[in-house]
Amino acid sequence: MDSAPSRSLLPRPARQVLLVVLVALLVHAPALANGFVYDDVPLLLENPWLRSVGGLQAAFSHSLFGFVDDGADAGLGSGYYRPLAHVTFWLLRAVFGTAPWGYHLLLLLAHAGASVLVWRLLRTCLRGEGREDASGWAALAGALLFAVHPVHTEAVVWVSGWMDLAATVALLVTVRLLVPGPVSAMRTWLAALAWLTGLLLKETAIVLPVLLWSAEWATHSAPVGLRERLRRHGPLLASLGAYAALRLSALGLAAPTDPRRLSNGGASVADALALVTDLGGKLLWPHPLLAAPPASWVRSPWEPAVLLGGLCSVGLLALLGWAVRRRHGAVFAGGVWLAVPLLPVLALQSRGVEAYAERYLYLPSVGFVLLVAVGLRALLTRWSGSARAVTLASGGALAACVLLTVSRIPVWHDEVSLWETTVEQLPERPSAHAWLGAAYLNVRRAPEAVPHLETAAAALPGNYRVRSDLAVAYAMTGRFKDAVRQLEAAIRLKPRSATPRHNLGLTLRRAGQLEAAVASFRDALQLEPARADSHLELGRTLLQLGRPREAEAALTEALRLKPDLEAARRALAAARSTPSTAKPGP
Repeated sequence: MDSAPSRSLLPRPARQVLLVVLVALLVHAPALANGFVYDDVPLLLENPWLRSVGGLQAAFSHSLFGFVDDGADAGLGSGYYRPLAHVTFWLLRAVFGTAPWGYHLLLLLAHAGASVLVWRLLRTCLRGEGREDASGWAALAGALLFAVHPVHTEAVVWVSGWMDLAATVALLVTVRLLVPGPVSAMRTWLAALAWLTGLLLKETAIVLPVLLWSAEWATHSAPVGLRERLRRHGPLLASLGAYAALRLSALGLAAPTDPRRLSNGGASVADALALVTDLGGKLLWPHPLLAAPPASWVRSPWEPAVLLGGLCSVGLLALLGWAVRRRHGAVFAGGVWLAVPLLPVLALQSRGVEAYAERYLYLPSVGFVLLVAVGLRALLTRWSGSARAVTLASGGALAACVLLTVSRIPVWHDEVSLWETTVEQLPERPSAHAWLGAAYLNVRRAPEAVPHLETAAAALPGNYRVRSDLAVAYAMTGRFKDAVRQLEAAIRLKPRSATPRHNLGLTLRRAGQLEAAVASFRDALQLEPARADSHLELGRTLLQLGRPREAEAALTEALRLKPDLEAARRALAAARSTPSTAKPGP
């Protein structure tokens, strides 16, 4: 902790920036070997909007999963408006194709940039309070903690975590451009553009005005007078208006909600307070890290998790009040940056949406590391003789975080590794068994999928996707009667969904009931005419029935919808070279 001038060719701030960047990149470098997991598959590999520039227009007029959920089968995703996520993925597809390493490289670079911006924010907020050298070292330690904190693993190494990561970078850029003041007109408009970018990446960016106000208060750089406020913040109002116009035009007043849980009393303020405990605890003790909620919905206000969440909330409010009275700007900014970004997450939980996800802590952790930096600075200032002990303790904590992060990255390598680990951690969660069963199916390990899907189906009898996946597993293991029974139940649960009808067609074909399979594929296409795989399987089945001309029409349509569908191309060649051996069907 020597404060003597450095003899390095680089000034101390430049060395610190370089250190933060290298640590963030090196610790997360193993993620370059990871693949696509969970939501990555529909968003990146199956997303029809990424096939052309014209397709991106739909991203600005639909919800995040509008290519799947909009219309009759609207789901929870209908309330999320994030068109720039699709734009980012389109650009990545154009450069890297479907090679996962390119996508992960972008996330690693963005996280390194975020860590540097956090370092800059911490230095700005701590400046002028306490010894200058102590503030500098505390800011560096806080930025390094942000760079390696294990709770960031989900946001940094999962491609779909880009939305949380990029929105946080956009907010940090916005604050960096406006704090401290004064600022030029150019910077105010660049800040407004950065905020609009963040809003179009994730709705949580709406909390910027409060975060900006706290940073201005902490650095004594708030604009004085109405004219100066309008000059600095007026462009932000323009960005907010543009975002509101785009969102209202696309989604109206739609917001994520789960009416099933709300109607069953499965959501309340108590659930939101329990979430404070479940998520907030990961910042202080990031082990074990989980990909699913650690517990089912909490309904009793006397549950320990609820009481602890309430106590933490009251304590944080008391801390903010103390910081205001003592004019302690860094503490106030840290508390605001920790608490306010969690409010939209808690609102989702109270509306019935299961909102547990560690990536939601990416932005709040900025406030957490700021509070940690304040504490380190206080130790170094009041007990300067303990600098070596503080340094060793800080280094040990950072080393532990590095080990936890490095051990967590391989868990996100693929869906099987993610959900196997989750089931080991949370064997009582039926949703974890459902996702593990689906992951096994994707890699053709049907015998291993069956017990997990049976567990999930027994606990979630109203979940049609679980029943559909279980039926596929049964069919792949030769249990065709069981498969048909599960698919018929899935169709009753979701009569407007094409997926169970498509899977029923596959099952009936494997059972030798070709005509019934043709009827099922056609039923699926009536519900979803642009489903390329249903056209493909319909063509294959008609080819088996000796009706190549009908098969040719279906396969041609499959290729029109998905030109890179090689299986359809091969089947079409076979249909064109095969003479008809049966009468055309009706």
